Amino acid sequence: MKKNFNFQFSVFKCLVFFFQFSAFSFQVAYSQVKFENPQINSEGRYLFTVSHQLGGTVSYKTLFMADAGKSEATRILTCFPERMEMLSGGAILQVRNRYGTARYSVADSTLSWIKREDSIPADAKAMLSQAVSPDGKWACYVKKTDAATGKLYLRNMSTLEEFLLNDKCDFDYDQVPAKWAGDGSVFVYEKAGNIYFGDPKAVQQKVQMEESFRKIGEGSINCVTWASSKYLIYINRDLVYKISSKELYTRGLYSQVVGVGIVIGRLPIPFDGRKDRFWVNSLINQIVTINSNSVISSYKVNGTASSYFTSVYSKPFKDIKGSPVNYDVFFCSDGSQILWVNLIGLNDGKLNSTVYRLSSELKELNRIENATRPLLSPDGRKIVFASQKVAYIYDLGTWLELGRLGGEKVYSYVWSNPSLLYIGGESTVREWRAEEKRFAKEGKMLFLSSARTAFWKPNAENVVCAQSAINKATFYDYDFFKNVWQASADDSRTSFEFMKKAEVDVYAVQNAHYRVYTGRTDNKLYDNALYIRDFAGMGKSYPVYENTVKATGERKKVSLIFDALDSAEGLTHILAVLASYDIKATFFLNGEFIRRYPQECKQIIESGHDCASMYFSVTDLTEKGYIIDEEFIRRGLARNEDEFYAATGRELSLMWHAPFYKANKAIKKAGEASGYRYIEAGRLALDTYTLEKAADGNKWYLGAKDLVKLYVDNAEPNMIIPVNVGLSDGTRRDFLYEKLSLLIGNFLDEGYEFTLVRNIK
Repeated sequence: MKKNFNFQFSVFKCLVFFFQFSAFSFQVAYSQVKFENPQINSEGRYLFTVSHQLGGTVSYKTLFMADAGKSEATRILTCFPERMEMLSGGAILQVRNRYGTARYSVADSTLSWIKREDSIPADAKAMLSQAVSPDGKWACYVKKTDAATGKLYLRNMSTLEEFLLNDKCDFDYDQVPAKWAGDGSVFVYEKAGNIYFGDPKAVQQKVQMEESFRKIGEGSINCVTWASSKYLIYINRDLVYKISSKELYTRGLYSQVVGVGIVIGRLPIPFDGRKDRFWVNSLINQIVTINSNSVISSYKVNGTASSYFTSVYSKPFKDIKGSPVNYDVFFCSDGSQILWVNLIGLNDGKLNSTVYRLSSELKELNRIENATRPLLSPDGRKIVFASQKVAYIYDLGTWLELGRLGGEKVYSYVWSNPSLLYIGGESTVREWRAEEKRFAKEGKMLFLSSARTAFWKPNAENVVCAQSAINKATFYDYDFFKNVWQASADDSRTSFEFMKKAEVDVYAVQNAHYRVYTGRTDNKLYDNALYIRDFAGMGKSYPVYENTVKATGERKKVSLIFDALDSAEGLTHILAVLASYDIKATFFLNGEFIRRYPQECKQIIESGHDCASMYFSVTDLTEKGYIIDEEFIRRGLARNEDEFYAATGRELSLMWHAPFYKANKAIKKAGEASGYRYIEAGRLALDTYTLEKAADGNKWYLGAKDLVKLYVDNAEPNMIIPVNVGLSDGTRRDFLYEKLSLLIGNFLDEGYEFTLVRNIK
C-alpha cells in the first residue's frame, strides 16, 4: 500500500487535470466584498462600511474610520461576535471575527483590538474553536499545518504565550481535542490515540512531568469527560473509570501497579470513541450514552466494579418528523435528564430542535425551530439558546422560561456567572443580567456588532453617529476613547435628518483637500474599491487598500456532488453540514435509493438542494450480457423521473451519471438524446474504495482525512468532488462525509466558492 502511494498520487493529479471540463464556468451571480457609504469631515477623517457576503461564511457590515492625511491603519468601529469567550474570571469578554480578536474590559467598558487584519480580506476563513478554561486564564487550540493536521497548543490568555502540547494532531474546525476541569487547574488532551493530562502552570514553568507518566489510557477525547472539578470519568470499551484530579500524578507514576483509576462499573454496549458520546452528572451516579448517533441509554451507576450499570432507559431514537443530527444532555436535580436533539425535518428539510425529559421514558417538552446550540450556566441550573431573533433562558429542572431577550438575530453567547450573560447579535453585543430569580426584559448595549451606515454630525466634526443595522430609527454615538457606542443624544428624527444632510452623494464625498469615493476595480474578488483623491499639488488618486485593486480572475469555484446509491447512512450529517455553511449541492439519486428512502428524498429537495439521476437500478451498465441501446437508457431515466416525482412531487434535474460511474460513449450519447447532461467524476470517487477491495489489490485505500488532504492539495478551479452518502457493501474505517466540514472549510480557506455542478462546464 505505502510503496505505491507516490505513483497513485501522480495518477490522481493527472485525473484531476483531465476531468476539469475545460476550466470554464457559466457566469453566476454571487456576492463579494463591497465598500459602501463613504463620508468625510473637514479634518480629513472619513468613514466607510465593508460588507462581506461570501458563501459558507457569516455576512455582515463592518464600519471603519481612517484619516486621509495619515498612513496609519484604519480603525475598526464595530465588532461582530462570530465567536465569544469569557476570560480572566469574567473580567474580559473576548470577541473574534474575520478581522481579528478584540477584548472588552468589563471594569472600564473599553473595547480594544489585540490582533487584527491590516487589509480587507477577500476570503473570510472559517473561525476556529478554542477550548477555554472555565476560569478564562488558559485556552487550548489547534494551529493548522495542512488540510487535515495541526499542532495543539496551550495559550496563556493574559500574556498570549504559547506552549506546544502535540506537534501532530487531527485538525478540526469544530472541536479541540482537549477538555478542562471545572476549576481550570488541569486539562486532558488527545495525542496519537491516547489520553494525557496536563497542568497549565507546570507547563508554563517548564516543570511538567514527562508525558509517559501523564498517560491516562487509550482512546479519543470523546472517551473522557469531567464530572466535576474533582473527578474525571474515562471509558475504555465497556469499563468506566473514575479518576480523582488529586491522584492524577500518583496514578500516572504508578499506573502499572494501581491502574488508571477506580472502575465504577461496566457498559452493556462497548463504547466507541470515534462515533459515540457520553455524559455524567456531578454526583457520578448517572451516565447517559449515545451510540452511533441513534441509541440513547441512561444508566444508574451502582459503584460495583464487576457489575453492569442498571439500565433506566435504552432505545433507538426515532422521531417521525425529523432525523437526528446531534444531541446534548443536561442533568436535573430530581434524577431526570433534559435531552436536546437537533433534527432535520423529513417533510420540510428545516432545522429544528426537540427537547425531552429523559427518565424511565422519553417525554417531549417542546419543539424549537432553527435554534442555536444550548449552553449550560456555570451552576448547572439554567440554559440559554436562541431562536427567531430571540434569546431564551430556561430553568433546567422545571423547564420553565426565566426570561427572553429579543430584537435581533443571535450569533453567540457566553456566561460570565450564573446570573450574567453576554449576547452577541447581528446589530449589538449586550449584557443580560438576572433580576432576582428572573432575567431582565432588556439588556444593556455594550457596543455595535454592525451598522447600516454612519455619518459625521453637522457642526460636530468629531462626532460619529451610526444607524442601527436592523432598525432604521435607532442611532448610536461613538466614544473615541473607549471604542464603544451609546444611544444617540439626539432623538431619532433629528439623527435621521442629520444623516440625510450628510449624504452629499452615495458615491463620493469631499472636503477642501480630499475626496473619498468608491470606484471600479480589476480585482474580481471585490465588487469595488475605495479611493482617495488628493487635491494638493498635481493631484492624485490612490486606493485605500492596494490589494483590492490588484488584477485577479474570477473567484475559483468547486462543486460537491453526493451519490446516493442504496444507502442513506450519512445523509443527515451531510445536510446538517451543508446547512451550517449555507451551501447548496447536487444529489445524484439511484432508483433503489428513491424506493427505499422516499422521505429522505423529500428531505433533500426541501432542504433546497438539486436532485439528479443515477439511473433506476443498481446496475453496471457496461457489463457483458446487457444490450444497451438508446431505448433502454431512455426508459431507465424516465422511470427514475416518475419514481422521484411520486416520492417528492418534484422533477429531477436533467443531469445524470451511471451507477458506479461506469458508462461508455454509447450510454452517454443515449442519455444526451433523452435531454440529459452526463456528469463525469467517477475517477475521483475515492471514498467508494473499501478495505476488501484494497485487500484484493484491485483498489488503493485512503482514510477520510487523507482524502481531504489529497483533494485540497490537488485543488483546481471547477473541480467536481463526489462524496458517497453511504456504501451498499464493503467496509471502511471512516467515510469522507464524516469529514465534510473539514473539506469545505479547507476549500474556503483556499479562496474557493462552492457552486452547483450545473454551473460547472
